[in-house]
This record gives sequence, C-alpha cells and structure tokens, in this order.
Amino acid sequence: MRLFDLHCDTLYEMYIRDCGFEDNDLNISLRKADKFEKYAQVLAIWSQNDLSEEERFEQFLRIYNIYKERIPDTFPHVLAVEGAGMLAGRIENLELIYNLGVRFLTLVWAGECSVGGAHDTDKGFSKFGFKVLQKCFDLGIIPDVSHASDKMFWQVREEAMKRGKPFVATHSNSRSVYNHSRNLSDDMFVAVRDCGGVVGVSLEPTHTCTEDEPTEEDVCRHILHYIELGGENTVCLGCDLDGVTRNTKAIPDISYLPKIADRLRSLGVAEDIIENIFFNNANNFIIRNINL
Repeated sequence: MRLFDLHCDTLYEMYIRDCGFEDNDLNISLRKADKFEKYAQVLAIWSQNDLSEEERFEQFLRIYNIYKERIPDTFPHVLAVEGAGMLAGRIENLELIYNLGVRFLTLVWAGECSVGGAHDTDKGFSKFGFKVLQKCFDLGIIPDVSHASDKMFWQVREEAMKRGKPFVATHSNSRSVYNHSRNLSDDMFVAVRDCGGVVGVSLEPTHTCTEDEPTEEDVCRHILHYIELGGENTVCLGCDLDGVTRNTKAIPDISYLPKIADRLRSLGVAEDIIENIFFNNANNFIIRNINL
C-alpha cells in the first residue's frame, strides 16, 4: 500500500522534543511508515500562535534548520508553512520561504493576524493578506484554506477562478458530517474540486465527531461524504498527525492508517478509489501543479 499524506506537524514536534525523523516517539517516523510500499508527506512548519509575528518568523527559521539537518534528501516530500502570520507583514518573506522550498501555505491558523481572519472569526483578508494571496499565485505557492474563515475561503476561490489556478484544503473535514467552523461546507468542497484542488481528511477529533475517541469509521464518514459529492479524484488524507489535540485509540500513529482502507473496503469502496485517496490524488496534484 502507498501513502501520500497532505499535512503533519512533525517538524514542530521534532524541534520541541529535539528528536530525529528516522525513529522517534512521535506519530510519524520512517520506521513507523515501513509498512507502506511508498510514503510521501507534505511537511508543514507551524510556529506558535502565541508568539509575536516576528518571533514566529524566527522560530520558522529554527525549525527549517532542523528540517534541513534531519529530513533525508531521498525522502519524497513537499514543504509547507502553516499560518502566514509568520511572514510578519513583509511580502519579501514570502519570496524567501519560496526560495527555501515552501510550496503550500496555510493562510491563517486561529484568530486574526496580519494576513486576515481564521475560521473562528468573520474576517477576510487584510490588505497585506490579499497581496500575499496574489503573490502565492505569482510564485507558485499553493494557497491552503484549512483554518480560513468562510469569507477568506470565498476570496481565495474568486482569485483562483480569475487566474485559472487551484487551491487546496490540506486538512479539512466535512461540515455536513460534523458541524464545525474548521470544516468545509459542501459548496466549499465542490469549489475546491472544480478549481482542480484537493482536500485532505483529518484525524483531529474535535473536527471529526462528537465522541472523545473517534474511530476509523468516524473518519470514513467524512471521506464517503466527499466521494458522494463527486470527490473520488479530490479527496485525500491530510491526517494532521503530531498536530491533533489527542490521538485516537483507533489510529494512534501513521502505521495504523491502513485500518481506514480496511474499513472503506468493508463499506464497498472500490480498490482503485481507495488507492486514489491514499496516494494518487495527492501525487497527481503535485505532478500537475508544483515545481519542486
């Protein structure tokens, strides 16, 4: 089985815990991923939201150094940033992170920052934030609307449509399955799909179901709903491992993800669609849209 996951926060945890990528006590390590025939990952660099924006940028650089030191060049991955507040109001920092290899940018995280408002606000882009969005499209950084406010989502979609370019939601579940502001409405999912983007389903319990310990079946409900919306070539996994507030008993680390595939099979999902969800949809998106 192959796996291409659209979001994890492992780099931040490696920084905090001063550990490596080959073998560790985190949700993700190369040892834990051994069971996959091929494994690729979008590695996000998150910086603490309680820091000033200048401090976030400094923390990004420190985490980036750990990324360069500890992620093998041979490991297939794409680099991302989660929370554009770390740009500290300077558009030249966006150019810098592009030159460092960043190809996905989650625009906001929580509350308001210099870029605009997250899902827990009703704010769209600031003037600077809209410049960031435009520059992302100019450079070839894919905007990620996970964590964005509804207003910001539709602003991204409008600009993407004007330019004929995709945007993504790397780790966002379905609002129809579980009503949470972090999740996507059906119209939002279709908008990402129709722009040629992809959507990753997350394991974050607070975005998955009302239960404290969601099962693989709870995760599958989000996947199945996205498939019902015509998303068999759009839906991926964006597990948010090493970022979830608490691990589920069902899927405590990356090695347990095949349980989702097993459950999908038991629910009658065809093998080729499961392969699309676990690998092909993300891989094909990268091939089509990202200059590495």
